[in-house]
Amino acid sequence: MVVPMAFSHIIGNDPIKKYLERMVHKQTVAQSLLFAGPDGIGKSLFAKELARLLLCVNDKEGKHAHKCAVGMHPDLHIYQPEGKLGMHSMESMLQLCEDVYLPPFEGERKVFIIHDADRMLTPSANALLKTFEEPASHSVIILLSSSPQALLPTIRSRCCKIYFQALFEEEMVPFVATKWNKSSEEASQIVQRTKGSMGRVQQYLEQGENALQGQMLSLLSKGRLSTYQELTEAAGALSTHIEEMQKQREEVAREEIARGYPEGPTSMQQQAIDKEIDGALAMHLMQESNIIFDTILSWYRDLHLIEVKGDMAYLMHRHAQADLERALLQGYNLPLEVVQEVVDQAKLGLARSTPIANCLERLFLQLNFL
Repeated sequence: MVVPMAFSHIIGNDPIKKYLERMVHKQTVAQSLLFAGPDGIGKSLFAKELARLLLCVNDKEGKHAHKCAVGMHPDLHIYQPEGKLGMHSMESMLQLCEDVYLPPFEGERKVFIIHDADRMLTPSANALLKTFEEPASHSVIILLSSSPQALLPTIRSRCCKIYFQALFEEEMVPFVATKWNKSSEEASQIVQRTKGSMGRVQQYLEQGENALQGQMLSLLSKGRLSTYQELTEAAGALSTHIEEMQKQREEVAREEIARGYPEGPTSMQQQAIDKEIDGALAMHLMQESNIIFDTILSWYRDLHLIEVKGDMAYLMHRHAQADLERALLQGYNLPLEVVQEVVDQAKLGLARSTPIANCLERLFLQLNFL
């Protein structure tokens, strides 16, 4: 099978392009694939291109290719998290389990792409498990995830895992400069702030800096805080922002679920609903908290780059270089392994249901914010 110029329109992760091309050429594509890696680096583009290659075998007239391009191919099934809560529903996963065993409509295979596969609760994931244990020979399932550890271990173990890396600055800058009409310097600064994620670049240009990231960077730029009260207020402001978003999500979730029970859910149904909502909110909490943790880690990484007199072109927060240099002069630095350890402790605290304000307050104390 010849796959000329496959994946050439996608930037980055060139070794994976060659690996997938070789799999298609040798017809050794696994029936279950897990594309893992940071958000916004092109996992979905790779999945769609792989689907096109699999569905367009012997497509001399290009009919299959056209249908894939416009998202209308009957043998290509794409699943996105649903509703304002952003989770895969039990209904959609059960439908997938039925469809996967039906024969292809037009091609030789069927391809199922599940975006954010980690955004499903245990009951939904369990519904898929039998499909992975007894795969259909004519179907390929591609899971996309930035948090593969959140998937059931039994599902992960049955997938061929492919790990994608963040894009390199030299790959992204020319593309960003051309696509959004920016100078090379402007494009470079944008890329630095978005940590090798094209998705984050687009989000940043359309929506501006993430509010939580902005709050955390502002706090870090201040240097050491004067009083313990100031520290608790800073932790409280961040946690309040997250808690308000969580409250809004819970209200939306309960409103949407209530529509499915005009006469009200039974006691057992209500317990199941509460469990599902609690799980979804816990996933959101960890994702939002990771924005804070990632910002802290990248800040200390920049401090060390300046300390060893590295190339300033590699600063992730180049716009805050003056604040970073001032913090370093004031001794506001710690070994990276220490920073990573206390961040991991904060994550563990959240996983054990410690209030976010308490986790942040302890984290800030361990990082010598006072």
